[in-house]
Amino acid sequence: MNDEQKELNEEKLLRLKRLSHNLDEAITIPGTKHKIGIDPIIGLIPVGGDLIGGVLSIYIMHAGIRMGMPRAAIVRMFTNVALEFIIGCIPIIGDLFDATWKSNQRNVKLIEDSVVSEEKNTIFGYLLIGVLIKILMGIIILAIVLFT
Repeated sequence: MNDEQKELNEEKLLRLKRLSHNLDEAITIPGTKHKIGIDPIIGLIPVGGDLIGGVLSIYIMHAGIRMGMPRAAIVRMFTNVALEFIIGCIPIIGDLFDATWKSNQRNVKLIEDSVVSEEKNTIFGYLLIGVLIKILMGIIILAIVLFT
């Protein structure tokens, strides 16, 4: 990897850190040291809120794949996003889970810790993103069918 690509990856990583901070830890709960972000707050919006959070999490995963994440890290990112979305769809419990699990920060940490190699795992990563999108859509369709 050349110096220009490393510099671009560092800039991307800074943007991803800001995004994950806003999603997972932007607001300090008054009187405590605990922080939450906008992800659990938008998750309070029935069905659509969890979809928005899932899309933003997939964006972070996509950025990591483009930066050259190793396959094992991509699988861990997939697990973090899927777990947060699936449990996040459960009313109240899911929002509490979102506030504590912080999958976006976990995934940005995985990107940061990864050795950006010359190995490209884009096809594998995009396959997992496709699976995540199908899970998101399946849960949303199920919610619409059950609640209408």
